[in-house]
Amino acid sequence: MTTDMSSPSRKIAARAYLQTAAQLRTVIADLQLDPGARLPSERELAQQLGVSRPTLREALIVLELQDEVEIRIGSGIYVKNNAVHTASAGQRDNTSAGRVDNARAGQTGEIGSGRVDNANAEEPANTGASNAHGMDSPQADQPVTDPPVNTRLALTQDISLADPDSTPDAHAALMLHSIAEDSPKEVNQMRYFLESAVAAEAARFMSADLRKTLRKSLTDMQTAMAQSDLSTNARMADADRLFHTTLAQSSDNQLVIQTITSLFDQRYRPIARTMHRHFDDQQAWLAAMQEHEQICQAIEERDPLQAQAAMQRHLTRAHQRLMTIIG
Repeated sequence: MTTDMSSPSRKIAARAYLQTAAQLRTVIADLQLDPGARLPSERELAQQLGVSRPTLREALIVLELQDEVEIRIGSGIYVKNNAVHTASAGQRDNTSAGRVDNARAGQTGEIGSGRVDNANAEEPANTGASNAHGMDSPQADQPVTDPPVNTRLALTQDISLADPDSTPDAHAALMLHSIAEDSPKEVNQMRYFLESAVAAEAARFMSADLRKTLRKSLTDMQTAMAQSDLSTNARMADADRLFHTTLAQSSDNQLVIQTITSLFDQRYRPIARTMHRHFDDQQAWLAAMQEHEQICQAIEERDPLQAQAAMQRHLTRAHQRLMTIIG
């Protein structure tokens, strides 16, 4: 028996943070907190849900994008409005009703016909499924597109019919499908494996011209940091991108170049971009500059082992900076 990895349910299951966001929504509803109330700490919530803190952090960002919570660095996580209460209650009510209907259909042998009816039904009304607000990607070749509302509802109905034991959390995760993207934690892990090897190869084979470009990226970061204005973060990110894509170019392999560029550009997607907005500050950029300098020096000295180790340290610490305690 084969498994269709392209099915909507598999895609959602592969993104743990979406399942966690749905569970977190239910937890917040059960706490019956008013808007403006402070949630338990990240550590407590992670323990309660049985997930890692990086997965919880990504789930919190999802709810923040949906205007349901507010993350205040140095203070904590706060309920922003009561939409999360209504959504969670609706999920439970709809799921309970669906199970009763499915049970009745099963007794009369109508489950199969129900699927045909759903497929041929008129387009259902918009139920107000939440979407990310105003978080379109600045990258022209990376549009953030949402599936039509009727498609998301059809997916939910189909899974409900196919699996009578499907949970409210699974349904909620499906409704979060519109902002699904690769986990920032997993993107960082992939970059760790790939770019550390590329850094070692760059120390052996990088051309003199590319070494100059690599050094220019460090100069660009220093200039942007010295000016320190509203454009600093954007210019630092541009210089950061130049550094990592220049390393990729040293491989002279189009697949490697495309993969590293694509992985870096994940930072412009809604969840990763929001994380960077919260945690990219002057101290974080200064640390990144120092780490880039160590990588650059190892490459200039033609030391593959040091270049590889320096890149591994850089990407490990970069992820740790995104995991800074909120409050």
